[in-house]
Parts: sequence; C-alpha cells; structure tokens
Amino acid sequence: MPRTTPLTCNKIIGNFFVMFVLSVILFIYSNVMKIYFPQSDVLWVKVFLGFFHLSVFMLIWCFLRAMLTDPGIVPPLWGFYMGDSENKRRRYCLMCHVFKPERCHHCSACNRCVLNMDHHCPWINNCVGFYNRKFFMLLLVYVLISLYMALISMSFPVYAKIRYLISIHSIPAYNDIFMLSGYFLNLLLAMTISMFFKFHIKLILSNSTTIDNMDKKNTQKTNVYDKGSTLNWYQVFGKNKLLWLLPITGISGKPIGDGVIWTQENNNIDEEVPGNEVEVRKSVPGSSDTGKINSTPQIGASSIDRVQNSEIKRKDEIDSKPSTDSFRKGNNSYQSLR
Repeated sequence: MPRTTPLTCNKIIGNFFVMFVLSVILFIYSNVMKIYFPQSDVLWVKVFLGFFHLSVFMLIWCFLRAMLTDPGIVPPLWGFYMGDSENKRRRYCLMCHVFKPERCHHCSACNRCVLNMDHHCPWINNCVGFYNRKFFMLLLVYVLISLYMALISMSFPVYAKIRYLISIHSIPAYNDIFMLSGYFLNLLLAMTISMFFKFHIKLILSNSTTIDNMDKKNTQKTNVYDKGSTLNWYQVFGKNKLLWLLPITGISGKPIGDGVIWTQENNNIDEEVPGNEVEVRKSVPGSSDTGKINSTPQIGASSIDRVQNSEIKRKDEIDSKPSTDSFRKGNNSYQSLR
C-alpha cells in the first residue's frame, strides 16, 4: 500500500534513533574487546569471544530484519466479505482510504495502516506488526544475551578497577571512565530490557498486543483471540521449531494466518444469560420439561416479561372495545324510540 505522503517528520527523526542504537552497541562491544582482546591467546577467552561475536552477529541480523521487514499492509481492495454479519463493526481509515481489518491500526509515524499492530518502535524506526513481530522478539533475545555476556565478563575487571581507585584515592583516567560508564550503561539496559522482554512474552502467550493491552474495552473481558499458549506461540513464530531462533521464516516458519482474518472464541455467552433463566422458563406454561429447556435457544427473562405484558395489554384492549352486535342492538333501540 503506498504511503499517503512520501515521508514524515517522525520517520526522519527515527533515523537518528537508529544511529544512536548502533552507537550504543558499538560502545559496549568496544569495552568488551578492549578488556579481552589482549588476552585472546587464552583458550577460555577464545571460546568466550567466539560466543560473544556470534551473539552480536545475531543481534545485528535481527535488528536489520525487524527494521527492514514490512510489518503488514492491508490487502488491496479489502473490505466486506460475503457471509459477514451486517452489524459487524467496520472501521474506515480516512488517511489510507481503506477498510481496516480487526486489530489493524493506523500509525502516524509510518503514515500507514499496519496489520496486527503492536506498537511503533522508534529504536528500529518501524512498526512492530504481523510479519516482523518474530524478528523484534528475537532482537530482544539476542540483545539480552549480548548484554548479560558483556555484563558478566566486565564485572570482575570493573570491581578490581574500583578497588584500585579507592585505594590510591585517585581520579579515574579517561580509559577508566570509558570502562565504568560502559559497565553501568550495560547494567541499566539489561534491567530495563529484561522487564520489557517479560512483558512482550506475556503478550505473545495470550495472543495480545500492546494496543490490545491498553484498550480499556478489553480490560474487563476475556481475550477473544486467545487460543492457548501453544497456538499463540505458533501464530508469531510459526510451527517450524528449527527456525524459532533464526530471523528467517521460509515456508514452514511463517506466522499462522494472514493478519486480516481473526477467529474469535465466544467465551462470554454465559455472561449474557440471566442467572434465574431456568426458574423463569419453568414458570412459563408448557416449559416444565428440563430436556426441552436445555435444547431450546436461550432467551433472557426480560424477553418473556415483554411477551406476557404485550398479551395482557392486547386482551385489555379487546375487552374495552364494544362488540359489533351490542352496537347494532343499541342503534336499533335508538331508532325505535325516535
């Protein structure tokens, strides 16, 4: 779907956020390499640096995939489907001039509608939607792995450096400030992204999004899109377990569905049925059979009261009207008197 305008101010500013993220990654990476690259002859250092570089490589790969993958566009000429109920809610986007499917929202930063939109992430300068949500989650995974590896590996050198500076009562040099600032930035990012990752895992396992979670209408109702944790996971990561940790989809690793049609589980039927439904039905003549009660469609007690009241009202109106025979007899007696 083409953009309604070539570019927005938010997208331009988002490029600076991307550069900032890349600079932070480079900053933490350089801190680790400055400590351990001189010791690369040691076996355990070689093993650690091998896994660390693998994690950083996967981080960059997932970052590019999440940033460059289209989150999902509304299919051309999408609108009403045959068989849809007439009272089903339909939303029309005045900016994109398309009907928005369920869970589709317009992003003001990207200036377009996004299928199954979770949120707009300024750090990747892209929306997180139906087709790139897996890449975004993998980005969080490898960011956390890289951060914790850097945090653990830098803990002992930083601790030794702090003890040394305290013992000599000296002001830290430039290299010491560089290492200490990198360590505490790493610690802050690890704690923040860990909570953020936990929140998004919870959303995926319940087949929800950030927008769904913020919607006040859904806070007091059961999630109609929840299919169970397993199916919810397949919906984002696909059924091929070999591709779950890789930022690729292929044929077997695609998200389940198309992001347009969403089946809902009607879990709120019992909430619409009054608690005294059986007692009301037993009070109605001819409905004493319990088996018939269970097999007939459920209607509310208010409907039965309305029917009974309408019947009584009709009967009163009929009784209040004079019959045709009595009117004729009265007319004949009046003529005879004249």
